[in-house]
Amino acid sequence: MWYVIIGGIILWVIYRYNKKRKSEPTLTVSMHVDNSGWEEAKKQKASSLKSLKKSFKPAPDIETALADTASTLALFHENHGQPLSEIEASAKSLNLPDDLTKQEAALRKEINRFYKKRADLKSKAIAIQLSYQHAQLQLKNPEHEWKKFTGLQKLQSNWKAEEYFNGLLVLMTAFKNTFPNSPNADKLSANIERMFELWNSKNIARENFESQLKIYGTAQSSSDKHFIILSIIEYLDRRYKFSPSYKDELINWCLKDIEFYENFLKSFHEHELFTTEQQRAFYDNPSLKEKKLEAISFERVKKLKNYTVPRLISYDVLSGIYEVDGNTEQLQWLQSIGHRIGYVDSKVVPLEKERPTFDHKTITRQIEIPKSGQKGKLGFLNSKGEPCSTEAAFKDYAEQQGWRVMRAEVSFWQAMFCLSFWDEIFEGMGAPSQGQDIPHDLFRGEDFYLNRQHAIDSRYRQIKSTSLPDFINRQIKKSEGAWTRLIYNGDQDMLAYAKSNIVQEFVLRIDPEIYAKIVYRIAQNPNENRSGVSDFIIWNDDELRMVEIKKVREQVRESQVNWLSWMAEENIPVEIVRVKAV
Repeated sequence: MWYVIIGGIILWVIYRYNKKRKSEPTLTVSMHVDNSGWEEAKKQKASSLKSLKKSFKPAPDIETALADTASTLALFHENHGQPLSEIEASAKSLNLPDDLTKQEAALRKEINRFYKKRADLKSKAIAIQLSYQHAQLQLKNPEHEWKKFTGLQKLQSNWKAEEYFNGLLVLMTAFKNTFPNSPNADKLSANIERMFELWNSKNIARENFESQLKIYGTAQSSSDKHFIILSIIEYLDRRYKFSPSYKDELINWCLKDIEFYENFLKSFHEHELFTTEQQRAFYDNPSLKEKKLEAISFERVKKLKNYTVPRLISYDVLSGIYEVDGNTEQLQWLQSIGHRIGYVDSKVVPLEKERPTFDHKTITRQIEIPKSGQKGKLGFLNSKGEPCSTEAAFKDYAEQQGWRVMRAEVSFWQAMFCLSFWDEIFEGMGAPSQGQDIPHDLFRGEDFYLNRQHAIDSRYRQIKSTSLPDFINRQIKKSEGAWTRLIYNGDQDMLAYAKSNIVQEFVLRIDPEIYAKIVYRIAQNPNENRSGVSDFIIWNDDELRMVEIKKVREQVRESQVNWLSWMAEENIPVEIVRVKAV
């Protein structure tokens, strides 16, 4: 009988629960979002892109296309402060081979050699001059099945500014029409479309810049002026990257912003400085707020419990310019301002950080390789008696000793850093593509790391404790179909290299903690730390070493010293091997 009573109680509870639910009122909320402004901007952008494409006039023939591009080239040199005659003379002095195929290969090699030193504007200008010559050679000899448009690709990377787009697209269109059956044809068509979109976006950005200049003249408060200047500086900073002629204008606006720092920071903390009633009064009388803020001392603001300083783009940009210029006096003046407002920790940060001395001899050994008798790079003989370079001589020697040998250097570790921190690098950007392939802060010193520190640190901890081959191959798969210079560096396809047997063997062999330390160090400052990593990685069943290869009297560069000393401190097996010809 007891189970009948319990069953009745359960049914009664269910009945009461359902009755209560039915009796509760239901609230329905309807929300309408007005997207009309965004839709209108989208339509205007599409309309301006259509007009831009319609107004563009491709060259009727190759000679006209090259002439138009030559004018763009001259403008590029002028914007970089490089006399056209000197750059042409430097390019001519290279004495390239007469044979067409050899000349094309030599041009590619020289382009990469000069472009690696692009921090020097003359070297960058020579690389671009050679890129034009490479494109010219290919267009004038269309009967050859050119596999790589290296020169054109370099011009695409460096001519993303309003004054260059027309000449660039004339050249790209000439390539598309001249090589319709090339393996690069589809990619070139897609790049042309992206360049038009980028050109259109740059035009819109310029219009916005010009409107901000007008608005600045009417702005009253320091806070309003600061945010207007922020927009102006972001535009000029992008222009400066493609045309150093904008340098003085950029510096002037940064200095102008510095004048408003203290007043801006007062306004930034007004919610702590004024009562709710006072802030309500300011709505009807904005000038009253400015007077009140003016009367408050900045020292009082700095003592606020929640005093903070948001990121100041003008400070970061100016600091970067002064560092590159080696302008110690102006840099120290700027740092004193940063210290006063609490943006930097110390009053004076030395331009060159003192580094501990590192004795190379402790990790150096010498090997002897037969000399070939040839001058230049092919000064050695490998085990087959063939002339070879210093690096190739070492590789052959190490393999004869039973080591597995993998070439590493800048491009390899840059690509591995990219794959390892793919999500953290491109967060908010979507899949990278030509025209938008790296975040804006990637090469701004430590900014890249500081802006995403938590995510990078978390990924670093994950890599240390993961199955490295599985992790790397997942990242490779994730990156397929995207394009970034971090992986496709000049003619090098580092994604294909990452899939190769030797790299797959390497990620299986290396300790994940050592690997994680290396890519993490690059992530902390990609601009400084991506270069200087050892030439080779060698391993056998017993050990794995990082190896820097040098001739007997060849100097070790500063970036290489930094990596060598760091690896030694981290107990990562590393050595310098000096190759002596005998």
